Amino acid sequence: MQWWSVILIPVIGAFIGWITNLIAVKAIFKPYQPVRIFGLPWAIQGVVPKRRAELARSIGQVVEKELLKVEDLIDQMKSPEIFNKIVQSASDSIRCMVVDRIPAWVPTTVRMVILEMMGDMLNKQMPQVISQIVDQAGHSVIEKVKLAQLVEDRMNAYDIRHLEKIILSVAARELKHIEMIGGVLGFIIGLVQVAIVYLAT
Repeated sequence: MQWWSVILIPVIGAFIGWITNLIAVKAIFKPYQPVRIFGLPWAIQGVVPKRRAELARSIGQVVEKELLKVEDLIDQMKSPEIFNKIVQSASDSIRCMVVDRIPAWVPTTVRMVILEMMGDMLNKQMPQVISQIVDQAGHSVIEKVKLAQLVEDRMNAYDIRHLEKIILSVAARELKHIEMIGGVLGFIIGLVQVAIVYLAT
């Protein structure tokens, strides 16, 4: 075996492995539209564009069932931090509405007494009122809001190029690793071929 074959065969194997995985990665999105080659009966299209509707539906179902359940969102609203903010916001809004509607001729002392009484009432009643509203609204939201459908519609509404940018912004490093692994495996296969030829001779 010539010495240059020992070097060339692994290098060619590495190149073939790298270019194969590069094409496979590119084929995830490209071509965006079906392309027919030499009048063949089938068309070439990227995996994501071709199966976009199916992928959007599957992702929507996974999000709704596993990642972001509507019930979890409602439970989060009942957490002390968020619940207290809702109560405070509602109380402040009611207080402002009352202040705006008190006639200007009402003495300041009377105005202060009204606001103080109202503040005590809001502090006592508002948590219970908000809790009832969250429970009632929560049941309605669970029945009517279809989170899977919302996710599916949003993904289908994205331009495919924008969707590609989103995915690449998350997985660009991993996809690059796939390309490099193809080169490494191709190089190793080339070395194995050299070893087999060497042992055979």
